[in-house]
Amino acid sequence: MNSKRSISILFGLVLMLSSCEKFLEPQRDNRLSEEQVFGNPIFAEGLLLNAYEGLPSSYVDSDLATDNAVTNEMGSNLLRMATGEWKSSTANPVGSWNDAYTQIYYLNLFLERLYDVEWSWERKEVNDLFIKRLKGEAYALRALYEFYLLQAHSGISESGELLGFPIITEVLTVEDDLKLPRDTYEDCLIQILADCDTAISNLTDKYVDTGDPIFDQVYGSSYQNRMNATIVRALISRISLHAASPSYTIDLSDQEKLERWETAAKSAGEMLASIGGVAGLSAGGHLFYLPVTIPALIIDKDIIWRNDYDLSNAIERNNYPPSLFGRGRTNPSQNLVDAFPMKNGYPIEDLALSGFDATKPYTNRDPRLEAYIVYNGNRLRKFIPINTSNDGGKDGIKSTTESTRTGYYLKKFMNPDVNVDPSSTNQAIHFHVYFRYTEIFLNYAEAANEAWGPDGDPNGYGFSARDIVLAIRQRAGIDQPDNYVGGLASKVEFRELVQNERRLELCFEDFRFWDLRRWGLPLNEACMGVYINDGGATFDYQLIENRNYADYMIYGPIPYDEILKYNLSQNKGWE
Repeated sequence: MNSKRSISILFGLVLMLSSCEKFLEPQRDNRLSEEQVFGNPIFAEGLLLNAYEGLPSSYVDSDLATDNAVTNEMGSNLLRMATGEWKSSTANPVGSWNDAYTQIYYLNLFLERLYDVEWSWERKEVNDLFIKRLKGEAYALRALYEFYLLQAHSGISESGELLGFPIITEVLTVEDDLKLPRDTYEDCLIQILADCDTAISNLTDKYVDTGDPIFDQVYGSSYQNRMNATIVRALISRISLHAASPSYTIDLSDQEKLERWETAAKSAGEMLASIGGVAGLSAGGHLFYLPVTIPALIIDKDIIWRNDYDLSNAIERNNYPPSLFGRGRTNPSQNLVDAFPMKNGYPIEDLALSGFDATKPYTNRDPRLEAYIVYNGNRLRKFIPINTSNDGGKDGIKSTTESTRTGYYLKKFMNPDVNVDPSSTNQAIHFHVYFRYTEIFLNYAEAANEAWGPDGDPNGYGFSARDIVLAIRQRAGIDQPDNYVGGLASKVEFRELVQNERRLELCFEDFRFWDLRRWGLPLNEACMGVYINDGGATFDYQLIENRNYADYMIYGPIPYDEILKYNLSQNKGWE
């Protein structure tokens, strides 16, 4: 979520709502008074729906600021951030401060006035059910926005304390002290989890029709894409993993760190046990688009929560190679390509066992490489092979401003049925995924390994970290038995494997940037690319783009103007 406005906007809303004219009179600018808003359930619910509207509708592409990829859009804020221009005083392409606080304000206002609204004039029991569900949704959304704040802006202050954000759970007025200090990371964590618990107690696991006309009117299938208890549990899993990560446990004892990992493993393990464990892993993986023509909207069971689908071709237009009339914006790095193992499961650097052939670097590789990345000779729409070599025409490396800079194009998310040729353009159904079970499986594998080792299962879930990784790699098409995974014995070895599997499975889904930071791993690995010459016979690997991050940047900044206005503590290192 981009930081576009100051937190003063939030307090500007306070001024507007607490003024004598409140929203201004309709006859003056066609806006509703506060009484009119909360006197009509449709208008009142708009405050809640505004929080849904504020959620991202597409990926932030933060992989472009990591070792996973670069962009050919040379004015990109992410490129500028990754190459040395990330400052607290300028636009932060990965920040959440202002947008999150704006939504939290609306949610607090909604919760404050929730009981003042007549949600159903027909029956009190229906009205009470609406209050219950809407309360759950509001608490769930507030927890989500609070997590966005924690993820983007928590860090070590100049005083050495691990801080989060100022917790705001009520509507502030101009009479209140607006210079609120940042709360500790621990207090923010407690606040978010408390909001999640309240949300779960008011929501159903899934919106389905039960045959009860009263219950279905409020909790029926017509609300199936709204916040439910399963989504909140997925959020808890993500939050718990964040809280257990090395960058956010620096002030804890070894026992407390272990307990954090156990909590993270349990939050994911209970979710996975409820879908049958490893047997619940979707065999088809996930889809981020649907065919151009489809009789009914069918969503893969891997997806826990997505936004509303739309008919579009924006992602293809932005990322297809130029020969297919695309802009080629996202260029995967050689670093990421090298992270994909061979089809037999062994890393390519294990020359003795992998069978990697440097003269045929894309042969017998993990099938996910072909599915996610366009390399030289890989195919896109209508089975057209793409030539990314030095003499590959407009698709060749650095041939035009819209050609790849690394020798690779993005393939993940691309719908091969979509044509962006101006003479025959079409579209397909796409949607943005917020949570999917593959993430929860990987959350469990990481946390369970740290808590109990690769094979521990003290809670009797029926699966271990190793079982999860084996299942994910089998789904990907790795040869069975997977002897590489079977041969890893230590927690450290398995940690590196899980981190790599997250990199592959979740690439370009806005995870890598946050994962590196919470793990405390280097952000400065330069992005490499490949120049292919002599008709595809030789491969020249070269540096394409350096990364320029300071060590303190594992924690993001508080916006500089907020520091000045509200005397907030800044994270160490940021000016």
